[in-house]
This record gives sequence, structure tokens and C-alpha cells, in this order.
Amino acid sequence: MWSLWILLGTVLSVDGYVVPDLHKRLSHGHQLKIYLPKSAEKLEFTPAAEPLKTYLYWDRGSRATRGKVSGTGTDRSWYLDKVTYKDQGTYVQRDYWNKEISSLKVAVTTRRVYTKCVVGEELHISLEGINQADATLSFSGANVNVTLVHDGAVVAQDLPDYWNRVKTLSTKISIQNVNTSDVGYYMLKDTRDRVVAIVRMELTGCGFACFNPGYPSQDPLYPPAQPPQWTGPPPNQPQYNPGAPPMGYAPVMYSAPSGKEEIKMENMSPADPLLAHPPPQVPPPTSEALHSADGAFQFNIDTGKNAPTNFL
Repeated sequence: MWSLWILLGTVLSVDGYVVPDLHKRLSHGHQLKIYLPKSAEKLEFTPAAEPLKTYLYWDRGSRATRGKVSGTGTDRSWYLDKVTYKDQGTYVQRDYWNKEISSLKVAVTTRRVYTKCVVGEELHISLEGINQADATLSFSGANVNVTLVHDGAVVAQDLPDYWNRVKTLSTKISIQNVNTSDVGYYMLKDTRDRVVAIVRMELTGCGFACFNPGYPSQDPLYPPAQPPQWTGPPPNQPQYNPGAPPMGYAPVMYSAPSGKEEIKMENMSPADPLLAHPPPQVPPPTSEALHSADGAFQFNIDTGKNAPTNFL
């Protein structure tokens, strides 16, 4: 009798088990990953935009119709690489008896990106999981609001500032050779006019110096150049030089007498300039001349008896 009540209580507890609703918010383009326990047999999805429809995304023993399954046993998960607005809704896991064992409600929000570019480089805007044909990109700057891409096609060819600069690829939109006119906000939308991403772009690196080479860079990574520092004495004080003569004195140059040449004052004319003839070149003395008695110099000095008294 007691065993019957225990079995009945177990059945009632299982049937009356309430699965709590889990909630998760993801930015557009982020990965969604759901853990699959061993008891899970299938994964169903009910879109938020279509609450009366249910789609089977995964069933044990068959391949997933959407997303991918990785791992085995207790380490098995189902995931989407990039979620979009169409992935908003409720994900329900069921066991072998089709009982609900897990419920997850996913909300997708606009992705916000802040990026910096150097003048002349490319700006890449990810499509965040939407198809190229569904992408519409508009730009809002200081003095302009324009549409660059509509339903995957470039419509900026008629704009002089964007001619041949906007390129669309399967996963991104590129704007080549960015400059100051490209600073602002880029808004990416899908076919239902829902905002997928907002990208704010600013310039960095050289800034104004790219357009005026004489202007120093103001980027915090490159501080302005400092003027050279004077490391010598103050300008009004003389510099110390051990080999220089004292101030106020002129150096005196001495020259040796020229061999045995006689200097006679009586042979000089008063009209001859004192420095009319340069002094003769003196050969370097030899060791023999230093010890010879013949090396004496002879001077004949006139006493002035025969010297003229009138220099005029």
C-alpha cells in the first residue's frame, strides 16, 4: 500500500513540475548557445513574431535543421553563430515522453559599436548575421544624412564624396579612404527596417596633422615635441675653458732668431716699414746645434754716432 502511494506521488510530482522560464538578451550578431542535457530528445523554437508557430530545430538521431550541435554526452550544446531578430523567441527542450524540461526566452537587441580609423584606411561595418541583400546602411554626420546602401546595393555613386568608395561584401560593408567627412554614425537596418547595428566612427592617429604637415600631432600616444634643452652655463656668463687666456689679455707670439743672420740698424732706411719683410723661416733645431758653440748669435748695435738725426 505504501509503495503505491510513493509511486503515485512520484508521478504527480513529475506531471506537476513547472519549468522556470529563463531569459537571455543578446546583441545582434552575437552567438547563442544552449546546453543539451542527456535527457533532451528535441529542441523546438517558437518565434516571438509568430507565437502560434513552432519549428523543430534539433531531434536526437538527426541533423539540426537550424544551428549546429557540438560535443557529446554531458558536454553537448546547440548553438547559432550569429543571432538575428528572427531568432527572438522561446526555445523549448523536451524529453523522450515529450515533456518540457527546459525553456529559454531570447531577446535580440541593437548592437552598438565604437571604432577608430586612421585617415586613408578602410572602415569595415559587419552585417551582423543578416544577408547582404537585406542590408541598408545610412550615414549621419555633422552636416549630412545620406543612404549609402539599400537592400544590398550601393546607392552612393551619385554622391561626389562617396563615389567609388563604398563596397558591399557577403559579410560586411567597406568604406575606403576615410577622411574627416566620414566621422559620424552609421546605421545598419534589415528589410523590416529594424536597426541591426549603430557604428560610431572617429579618426585617430594623425588627426589634423594629416592635412597640415606643419602642425604637430595632438594624439595622446604621440605628445608634441619639446624644444631642445640648454645644458650649458647661463648666456651672460662666460664658459670655462682651461686652455683659453684670461679676459683682457692678448696672447703674445714669440719667434726664434734666424740662424747667424746679422741685424744692423744702420742699414735700415727710415722710410722702410718696420714689417716690410716677413721674418725668415726657421728650420727646426737639431741635437748637434744644441751642443755647438758656433750656434751663438751675433748682434752689432750702433751707438748712434752715425745715425741720422732727422727721420723726416
